Amino acid sequence: MNEESEKHDMLFSRLKLGDRLAYEEIYHTYSKFMLQIAYYKTKDKLIAEDIVQNIFISIWEKREKLEVKDAKQYLTGCLKYSVINYIRAQVMENKYIEFTQIHTSNEEVNSTMDLRDLSEILEKGISSLPDKTQEVFRLSRFEHQSTKKISIGLKISEKAVEYHITRSLKFIKAYLKNYYVFILLFLHL
Repeated sequence: MNEESEKHDMLFSRLKLGDRLAYEEIYHTYSKFMLQIAYYKTKDKLIAEDIVQNIFISIWEKREKLEVKDAKQYLTGCLKYSVINYIRAQVMENKYIEFTQIHTSNEEVNSTMDLRDLSEILEKGISSLPDKTQEVFRLSRFEHQSTKKISIGLKISEKAVEYHITRSLKFIKAYLKNYYVFILLFLHL
């Protein structure tokens, strides 16, 4: 063991006793070297700084329990595992993001398909109505026209419009009972 490494190992002994000057000297001696390695591995200066800073915070917090035989080897090992943990966390985060994007995309496709299916069922039921009742229903429910406006446009009485609307709603309600379970599932997804 050379004189330089003995000095650094002695710094860790002093650090263990809570010597702030020893801590600062360790930081100034190794932080630049560690930053270079962390930056090389992460390709991000801020991440590299965070990793090195966290290592030194951890060293200070755990100083009383540290058993360091070779300062450079110890710090390089800490750095290695911190970078591995960072990369592992990034991989997991990317996998999570990818999963949520795929899952969200699948939900949107399923919702669109369910809505399309529900629309087709409703359209099939409306198509089963007599022509005049269909026309009144569509004007009332899809074009949001008032009873009076429908009456004028179709040249029928307002009572006739109300009759067609009531008839169509009763029929659609009865028709959709066949698909009640499907509709409940759709509404709860």
